[in-house]
Amino acid sequence: MSGNEYRFAEVRLERILLENFSQEMSAYSDRTDKHGSREKAHDKFKSRLRWHISRSLSPRQREVITLVLKGKTEREIAAILGITQQVVHIYKWRAIRKLQEKLLR
Repeated sequence: MSGNEYRFAEVRLERILLENFSQEMSAYSDRTDKHGSREKAHDKFKSRLRWHISRSLSPRQREVITLVLKGKTEREIAAILGITQQVVHIYKWRAIRKLQEKLLR
């Protein structure tokens, strides 16, 4: 696998993970699509996600997640922030785990 394929796969997996994460709904929510209730629930969840990103994450986790959402790879983020790729990976997964705890309880 070439380096470009690896970077593409990394970005694709991160985007799929974050997009699916933002589409999670509570088991108790109304899953019907009457009068746009699903869209309202999705918008509410996205709003909560933005709120928790800005208030629940450390400044460095927030930087990393913001760059991931802009489509940057771990390698690119490491170069931008002046840290190793492994540290970027740790920040990213701790941030995602923290957001899951806050949003999916």
